[in-house]
Amino acid sequence: MMRCYNCMKEYPDGYDICPHCGYDRNRPAENLYYLLPGTVLSGGRYLVGAAINAGGFGIVYKAWDSTLDKMIAIKEYYPGGIAARTPGTAQVLVYSNKRLKEYEDGKARFLNEARKVARFNAHPSIVDVYDFFEDNNTAYMVMEYMNGMTYKSYIKEQGGKVSQQIAVSVTLAVLDALKEVHKIKIIHRDINPSNIFICRNGMVKLFDFGAARIEATEMSTVLTPHYAPPEQYSTGGKQGPYTDIYAVGATAYFALTGIKPEESTDRVQKDELAAPHDLDPEIPVELSNTIMRAMALKEELRFQNTDQFRDALMNKGPVRNVEEEIRRRRKLRVIQAASALLLLATAGGGCYLYYRRQLDQTTLKPTAIQVWLAADENDTVESAAARFEEMSQAFRENYGQVEIQVTAVPSREYEEKINQAASEGTLPDLFDSTLLNPEHYTQLQPLDETLNLLKDNSPYLFLDQYQTLFPEKKQMPLCFQIPVIYTRGAAEAAGEMSELVLDGYDELKDGDACSYSVKADDLMLYDELLGEGCSEEYEKIAQENGADMFASGYQLFKDNKVKYYLSDTSDYQMLTEDLPMEFGVQFPKQENCVIRPDHLWSVSAVSGEDQKKASEWLISYMLTDSAQRVLGVKSLEGIPLSRNMCDLFAQVYQKDLEKVKDYAETADVKDSRWIGESIKYKR
Repeated sequence: MMRCYNCMKEYPDGYDICPHCGYDRNRPAENLYYLLPGTVLSGGRYLVGAAINAGGFGIVYKAWDSTLDKMIAIKEYYPGGIAARTPGTAQVLVYSNKRLKEYEDGKARFLNEARKVARFNAHPSIVDVYDFFEDNNTAYMVMEYMNGMTYKSYIKEQGGKVSQQIAVSVTLAVLDALKEVHKIKIIHRDINPSNIFICRNGMVKLFDFGAARIEATEMSTVLTPHYAPPEQYSTGGKQGPYTDIYAVGATAYFALTGIKPEESTDRVQKDELAAPHDLDPEIPVELSNTIMRAMALKEELRFQNTDQFRDALMNKGPVRNVEEEIRRRRKLRVIQAASALLLLATAGGGCYLYYRRQLDQTTLKPTAIQVWLAADENDTVESAAARFEEMSQAFRENYGQVEIQVTAVPSREYEEKINQAASEGTLPDLFDSTLLNPEHYTQLQPLDETLNLLKDNSPYLFLDQYQTLFPEKKQMPLCFQIPVIYTRGAAEAAGEMSELVLDGYDELKDGDACSYSVKADDLMLYDELLGEGCSEEYEKIAQENGADMFASGYQLFKDNKVKYYLSDTSDYQMLTEDLPMEFGVQFPKQENCVIRPDHLWSVSAVSGEDQKKASEWLISYMLTDSAQRVLGVKSLEGIPLSRNMCDLFAQVYQKDLEKVKDYAETADVKDSRWIGESIKYKR
């Protein structure tokens, strides 16, 4: 007898087509890198069948368990980005020894996921895990075979959204599963419609615990966009059961409305998420309020456990929407504050004066500040101003008494404008001083107030060296750039050698002649990396092409006049838009690499005291995770100083720029003196 690799039923030998389901045993392989149907695992106990699906880190197959005599599913650890197998074989091979630790760490997490989920085998709403083991230089997880579809596919099959009854029923089942998970202090951290399964028998199953962590342990930034709360975007963010509550609410929101909720980090900047009832008046207000409370941006406003969420869904009492809950809590705080002030008033005038002084030190007075910023080649003045507004949104909300007047100027004009203002003694209160001539640094205010507000430098890269790098404390970098050599040609081919080991610029050739251009900001940097003649040779190349070496480095590369472009990470976004799939990213040899601080911000020393204070406070806000995400991850203006957002940056741009974290931890950082010399150098 033969066993079908699809339905796993037996039928007589000699047939290629299964009489039960029509599966053809001789059909071409769906993917050459999948295990061949008919492969046996664990000493012959498991017979591998057809693949069900595959993701970035694993492949799921149908299989037969000869011991339990039933159909099961087997998930194989297979991180396609760092490992592969020779077609027709079972052994998994890691691409290079450099990725071996990454591969082994991932395999350990995979097996740990299996151990976690196996603890919940008695729960009807959590997928059963029967076995896990290592073989073929990889690992396998043996699970129950679930006949049905993911909640995401089910919602799509229903026309893009489901009935209120279905949405509530699925949500209750997921909450029931999470109650057991949370009891032992585990957080799932990746609830979304793709990780909920709707079985044909009506059962709802929660699966994929790959991102799960025990509370109070270190949290990696693993998430699914649109379903993750703000705290999950930060490795230092405090996470708990309320983290899963947000994701369950977001999943219910999508199921009921057919619309993915806005990213929580975007909502932090400006929350325009419409309530389900506003999108569909047939959704009851109570149900709408319940979902919006689950998705509150501040975790303390969400339901704190699954029981609270469940009671709200079951209509066991009124549910205030988020705004009503905020008003209620604000009213309580006002009552408490009034009581405290009454005590102060009875304590005598000395206490009042002390309180007044403390208040002056911890608040900002009504004032207006002028802000100037440069719009580089990636920007228009409108987009640069909009980015600053988004970065400063939290500051504006907290200190509405400070009026911010923003002026954005194209970078080529900005350099002249800011230096002319410095010459005339008319610098704005707060400004990007990256292009300011060093002779004008005497007009800058030491940023003692900003440094005092930061207090702990550990969440930031390089700020523990700040007073060495910027001894006068007059400029604060918001991000940094790493040298990158862009190579013209298909990205796959150009990326074969991700680290260039160069003895000099004369190796950057196309045929017999040097063929490269240099970003003006990085001329001095590459002269140091590749030899003093690098700029001189580039000047010749530019002249041969009738170009200005200071203005045309990017254009020469874009027009395919040169093979290499010596630049930094700041040009990556523009290249992905102008030359998609036509360039590769390569880094100079790591031990020779240097890092250039960028987006330097300063405060004018001649501004009024209130303006200075507000400006320094605003700089500290531009170093928060939410602002750093806008500048670095979302806008790709530079690599964020925030360690959390640098991690996220590496994950988001892992195809080409995942190395930035390694470089950030090991490379030398250029100081303010070098930056000043570099500005003069390119002139």
